Amino acid sequence: MMLKYLFVVEYKDGSVYQQNTEDISVTDDKRSCFFDVVQENVLRFFLVDADNIFCVDLTDGHFEVNKISFFMHDVGEGLNNFRLIFYRQHTHQFNLNKQELSHEVKYCMGWQTNKEGKNHKRIMEIF
Repeated sequence: MMLKYLFVVEYKDGSVYQQNTEDISVTDDKRSCFFDVVQENVLRFFLVDADNIFCVDLTDGHFEVNKISFFMHDVGEGLNNFRLIFYRQHTHQFNLNKQELSHEVKYCMGWQTNKEGKNHKRIMEIF
């Protein structure tokens, strides 16, 4: 399956990790590239294709679509310590003969954090 979007991770130390087109981990060839992502060091996470760049910035929790920034939370809430969320949801449709008619992938990226014992998360869905 060819991925529509590939991810790029910018770490706090300025280094960058790019998902390869085969989506095979460089440290364990039985896993996806996301296995290589060092979660606690992520500064920004991007999904990119030839036309679009989507970003979640874990410094303040803002999102970007083609370099246009926006928040999905009230910045006055005092949220911090954002942790990356990323996953893909697959939807398959089959006919009665069990032949696949379609396969759609939804990319989900965002963050979660905790404040005063409550979990807060925001996720942007990209089709």
